[in-house]
Amino acid sequence: MVENPIQLDPCTSLFFMYLTCHHSLIPGAHSMGRTHCSFIVDRLYNFNNTGKPDPSMKPLSLGEMRKLCPQRRKGQTDPLVFVNQASSFTNSYYSRVLASKSVIGVDQQLLYGEDTKQITQEFAAGLEDFRKLFALFMSRMGNMDVLTGKEGEIRKNCISTNKS
Repeated sequence: MVENPIQLDPCTSLFFMYLTCHHSLIPGAHSMGRTHCSFIVDRLYNFNNTGKPDPSMKPLSLGEMRKLCPQRRKGQTDPLVFVNQASSFTNSYYSRVLASKSVIGVDQQLLYGEDTKQITQEFAAGLEDFRKLFALFMSRMGNMDVLTGKEGEIRKNCISTNKS
C-alpha cells in the first residue's frame, strides 16, 4: 500500500460507525468541486518527504497537475484546482480512481483495499447504485449526533482543530 499522510481508515471510521454505510461512498462526494493546490502539492513534489511525486500517479496526470499547481514560493497565491470538470453529479470519480487519476491522494487509496477496490469498480460501472446509496448516506449523515456549543466546534480547516 502506498503511504499517505491522510489515511483512509481514520477518515471513515466515525462515519462508518454512525451510518453503517460502506466507506467507499464517502470519497464519492469528490465527484464535483475544487481544492486548493496547497492540499495536493506534497503529492506532486514531495510525497511522504521523499522529494519525489506520489508513485501511484500516472506520469501524464502528474504533468497536468504540476502545470496547474507549480511549487509555491513565499507570497504566491494558492490556486484552486478542479477535482472534476463535470458540472453534474456523476460516477466519473470512480473511473478516475481506477485510472490512477485522482487529484486527492486519499481518494486513490480506494484501490488498495480489496473491499474498497471492488466497490469502486462497481460504482465506476454504473451510476444508479452509487446515486441511491449516496443519497441514503447523506440522509443518514444529516441525522448524526453533532457536538455543539462548548462540546464541539465547526472547523475552519477540516484536517485540524481550531486554535483556541
